[in-house]
Amino acid sequence: MAGRPTTDFGGRTRDGWHYKIGAELERGSVVTVSVSPEARQRAGLGYGRQEGYTPAAEVTFSACPDSDTSYVGGFFVHGDGRFCIPLDVRVGDGPPRRIVISVFSGDCRA
Repeated sequence: MAGRPTTDFGGRTRDGWHYKIGAELERGSVVTVSVSPEARQRAGLGYGRQEGYTPAAEVTFSACPDSDTSYVGGFFVHGDGRFCIPLDVRVGDGPPRRIVISVFSGDCRA
C-alpha cells in the first residue's frame, strides 16, 4: 500500500474509508484477528457478504480442512483513512501476537 493512492484499495464513505484487503489461510487453520481495544474508535474489520454491515472489532477465520481458503473483505478506518492499526492475531489456541498494519500512515511500530 505504501506509495500508492488510497483509491487503489478502497473508497470513501461518509464516516471514513473502506479498504479491500483479503485474507488467505492455510488449509485446516483457524486464525482470530482483533483490533486492539485502544484502536476500535478509529478502525474495524469488514469481512462478510452483508452490504452495509458495521465493521467488527474481531473476526475468526476458519480455513477449509483440505484446501487453503481466501476471505474477501478488509479494513475500515474512520476519518482521513490513514492510521496505524494495532491488531492482535491468534492462530488456533495459541497466544495472541501484536502486529501493527500501516494504512497509508508511514512507518508504524508494534
